[in-house]
Amino acid sequence: MENKLGYKISPLLYPGRGSMRFYSDLRPIPGDIYWITRREFEAYERKTYRKRGWAIPEGTLPELDVALTIRWGYDTVTLTCKSNVYAYSFTVDINLGCGFDLALLITNEEAFHILSVANLPLNTSSASTPSFFRLPREVREKIYDLALAKGTWGIEDMDNYSRNNFMRSIGDPSGFFFPLSSKLPVLAVNRQMRQEALPIAYRRTLFHLDDMDDLVKLLVAVGKVGRDNIESLDLAWQSRADSELKWDENPNPDDLSLMLPTLHAAKCVQLLKQCKRLRSLYLYFESDLILNISPHDFKTDPGIREICSLRGIRRVQICTLGLEPVDHNNLARWLKEEMKFNMEEDDDEI
Repeated sequence: MENKLGYKISPLLYPGRGSMRFYSDLRPIPGDIYWITRREFEAYERKTYRKRGWAIPEGTLPELDVALTIRWGYDTVTLTCKSNVYAYSFTVDINLGCGFDLALLITNEEAFHILSVANLPLNTSSASTPSFFRLPREVREKIYDLALAKGTWGIEDMDNYSRNNFMRSIGDPSGFFFPLSSKLPVLAVNRQMRQEALPIAYRRTLFHLDDMDDLVKLLVAVGKVGRDNIESLDLAWQSRADSELKWDENPNPDDLSLMLPTLHAAKCVQLLKQCKRLRSLYLYFESDLILNISPHDFKTDPGIREICSLRGIRRVQICTLGLEPVDHNNLARWLKEEMKFNMEEDDDEI
């Protein structure tokens, strides 16, 4: 691999080494030089087989050690060039006003995707006002509600989403340009209509995530407008990145099947707490885990304790990954009761 790359990985100079950073798929940067080299080689192969004639325009990306910050309200995204040698040469530091932070290591191409959206204009005003926008805002919102069909959102191509859509969306902390759906023409009429209709579109969409890593990426990508308006969510309480990390540390399938994810659990719940309109949450667990895990291990797990602290959710359902309800299961009943208690506390405060 090193012969084809034309360089060797230096443990001291490689960007992100020694800090808790992740690739765009939210897998942590490995400590082993072999696996770092393998990721570099995979990026090299993607670049080699990419369509000929495509290149990043000169002068588009920041120069070495130059930081570029994108701001939206209290949210910031800082992009910094750390190397002119490696495929993964840029760091991205995402900091939301709520205290959430995520540190990534990305390629030149991914950095270009971020800036391609960051440079798009957000101004939604126009010189002339179409007759539709002379209607009262509440009337327009009723029209949007009728025009926007209910739908379901999910990730079909994970690798493409992580490297492309997720990266582009990072460049827009507002969430205005997130590609919610190509089946909602109302969102493509003009900028003002998109701005007004987008919150309603989020409220009428059920988001289905097969992995908490995907949820973290989604809730960063949709920006403030998405987090403020998502109402319905299906989430599988598992993590590919966490499973791979645990396997590297202890490759014993019997142990892994009864272990809850920890790597991104806190960040997952931290972002869920920013979904102020979230009212329906379906949680899916591996059947072997929810049926066989020790009650003590389940109830004291940091991620489970965090999810028990969610407030305001009116409907909670616990299922297996096979979509089978587990209402008869003691741990599932306990989890629902804990979350229901927080809902009742919210009612008392009102």
